[in-house]
Amino acid sequence: MNDRNSLAALLHEPGRLELVERPAPEPGPGEVLVEVGACAICGSDFHLIDGHVRRAKYPVVPGHELMGVVSALGPGVEGVEVGARACIENHVHCGACHFCRMGRVNLCNDSRSIGMNADGGYSQHVIAPARCVLPLPDALDDATASVMQTLGTGYHVVMNRARMEAGETVAIIGMGPVGLCALACAKYAGCRVVAIDAVAERLEVAREMGADETIDVREHDSVSAIKDLTGGHGADAVLEVVGGAQNKTMAQAFEMARKGGRIVVVGAFSVDAPIALEHLQHLEKEIIGSRGHPDTFEVCIDLAARGALNVKPMITHRIPLSMVHRGIEMMRERKDGAIKVVLIPNQES
Repeated sequence: MNDRNSLAALLHEPGRLELVERPAPEPGPGEVLVEVGACAICGSDFHLIDGHVRRAKYPVVPGHELMGVVSALGPGVEGVEVGARACIENHVHCGACHFCRMGRVNLCNDSRSIGMNADGGYSQHVIAPARCVLPLPDALDDATASVMQTLGTGYHVVMNRARMEAGETVAIIGMGPVGLCALACAKYAGCRVVAIDAVAERLEVAREMGADETIDVREHDSVSAIKDLTGGHGADAVLEVVGGAQNKTMAQAFEMARKGGRIVVVGAFSVDAPIALEHLQHLEKEIIGSRGHPDTFEVCIDLAARGALNVKPMITHRIPLSMVHRGIEMMRERKDGAIKVVLIPNQES
């Protein structure tokens, strides 16, 4: 039996997140126990906390962007060693459904998600399937390693969905963590990047991460600015990474895209976003959805470790688990310059 205790932030039900101490979980067959080194707070955690995630299972420990050290192996686990530093792939696909067999594992019909309907990384310990453990090189520090899921989401958006090519211009609406990761990936792909936001600190970080131009929507009309920057044609691709109730940004995205351009919906919308169908038929623009980060962890870990993708500027705060409520507040309300807040669960308060 496990005699270790583990501190966790348990979401009993929507709106009720409480720090609790409980016995550390035991890994079952094919599973490992991970001592969490770092867990990044994600904007989608707020949807879970507010009760807007249909697949949620309460009570649950949030936290799906995490890394740590393998501390115990369940029965039958091979190829994973105790003491290994690793990222944890939060999306656990079934491997057997139609979409998994197609290679579209992010669309799995029977998936589960660590931190959504299985306990996640707002805890000192977490259980993960051994197949979701991805080894980490020493070149990646814990906090940076914890955002590989966010970076993978940006990589999928840019490389697989927007199909960006060197020399193209991409406009990214929203310089939150996913938008900044998409920026880093677009620069790696050789693109010209125009970063768009309403928060000066985020635009400053975008410039630090390589944005060629920035547009502060409090001072400039973003559609006109994009047209001015592209000789009147518009951007080759526009990524909408704001979501929420910002249906205005979808209309702007279509106006920003050139004829034949691509509009990629990355943000999760809570309202309908009507568009003029003329953009699709007469101007042959494409609207593309992007979900998750399928098969991106390994390439992102490698590129980040080699310095080809640098996301460190967006990590603004590292805090102990005891400050989880404060961290959520900072990110949700954009306080204290917060962009990405990372929990260090085993750090003393």
